[in-house]
Amino acid sequence: MYNTKIICTYNTPEVFLESDNINEDEKEFIRNIIYRQEILDILGLEEFDEIEINKAICDLYELIKEHKDLQLCMIKIAKNFFSSDEKYGLILLLAYDYMYQSHICISEYLETKYISEENIMKLKTIIG
Repeated sequence: MYNTKIICTYNTPEVFLESDNINEDEKEFIRNIIYRQEILDILGLEEFDEIEINKAICDLYELIKEHKDLQLCMIKIAKNFFSSDEKYGLILLLAYDYMYQSHICISEYLETKYISEENIMKLKTIIG
């Protein structure tokens, strides 16, 4: 079950303190670990299991496929990767580079059946 209450932090500057004595490579490594945990939390999973992740994404797709802007985002990002598969587009929306904003849009839609113009425009801008 998709958890709309998770707040993505992997991409925020607050992840690190100014006093942290780590280089950029170490920061990116830590961000990747946080991202992996947050995607599991968002999808309601305890551990990485390809079958369960695919099922969670298929279930999520069924919940959001009717929203025209999300549908367009899924199609556009899939086309960026030479595909026309909307579910593949959803998988890409949950990738590291996009999840922080797509999660905001998906959560807003699941909770209210609406996505603010500001949030969907940010997602469209990130997708390109």
